[in-house]
Amino acid sequence: MSETGEAPPAPGRLRRALPVTRAGRLLLISALVLAVGGTGLGTWMAGTWPWPKGRYCWGAWEEDSGPEILGDAAFGEDGGSRSGEETAPTRERPVGSCELTIAGGHKRAFGTEVPADQRVTVEYGPVPEAAKTRLSRLQSDYLRADMAALPDGLPGTVGGGGGLVVLPKSCDTRDGRPTVVTMEASGTLSDGSGAGADLGGTSEVAVLLVAAANRGMEAAGCAPDEPLRADSPVYDQPSESKRHFAASEDLCGIRGLRLDEEKVEESTGAVTRDLHTCSLSGERGHASYLNLAMVAQPRLAAMFDGIVGERPVARGWRGTGSVRGTHAIVRADCAGRPATFLMDSSTDLGHLATFSNAVADRLGCAPIAPEGAAR
Repeated sequence: MSETGEAPPAPGRLRRALPVTRAGRLLLISALVLAVGGTGLGTWMAGTWPWPKGRYCWGAWEEDSGPEILGDAAFGEDGGSRSGEETAPTRERPVGSCELTIAGGHKRAFGTEVPADQRVTVEYGPVPEAAKTRLSRLQSDYLRADMAALPDGLPGTVGGGGGLVVLPKSCDTRDGRPTVVTMEASGTLSDGSGAGADLGGTSEVAVLLVAAANRGMEAAGCAPDEPLRADSPVYDQPSESKRHFAASEDLCGIRGLRLDEEKVEESTGAVTRDLHTCSLSGERGHASYLNLAMVAQPRLAAMFDGIVGERPVARGWRGTGSVRGTHAIVRADCAGRPATFLMDSSTDLGHLATFSNAVADRLGCAPIAPEGAAR
């Protein structure tokens, strides 16, 4: 006991310095407010105020985490806002979507900036069950020549405005359909006209896509032991499109491939052992004349399992195939593994024959179509 009759303070505790009076309590509160306020002012001035950063797409994307679209650069010179809506996949219902909207500015070619909205949509779910819908959706949107293969061996494609990744077999549906994550971006100017969305380049798109895929798999309960990674840059960029103002042969570098059109824009995409794409369209891409693709990457090709058919697509063709409207698909063994050949926007099997035989020759296997079938 001390001389005043009070017990000494316990070790490790501060001695009470203020009497327990109303004035003392007010003084203590004021001191605490000033201390907290001073700390807050310092962190605010240093740009480190601990406000929680916005998270989007089931928590996969965080503001200022690297990709340009998640930082202030996405807003333009006059600033903007960012908002999101989402429905996460679950074990019981492994289907989900998320949408990120950015209100900001878009710089026109001559330098002025106008108000614009950018919208990025991600969808998680199995490939469509209907064959025609599956062909239209997957080939037309994600196997075009302006899409590159995802890096690091991931089964999918990526472009400046979106991409697709096929998830591991653990995420397949009960009927065997693969689950995919797709991403698409679009822009709208204040006058209602369309504008290309700026996602910062294909490598950043790949990072965003893979991050959403990993978080979606976690939510759906089918994530692999190691998450998917897209650490490498996207090297396999599509070549610059070429314009032809008269009927031309050997389009996309394929001997004998031609169209009876005077104005054709030609684009050659990936040319690898796993993927080969070619797109032919009208001037400035206004009309799609022909899309051709070869897919041999196993998980990417699995998107078309069950819709290839059980018979050859025509007499003399190897493998099996089917024609549905302006879509055709053929699958045949090539260099020791199945290769899937696809055609979109044409009913002329001669185009597919020319493409398939040229790719088969490049890969070192027998022709897919019989002699005389090529156009």
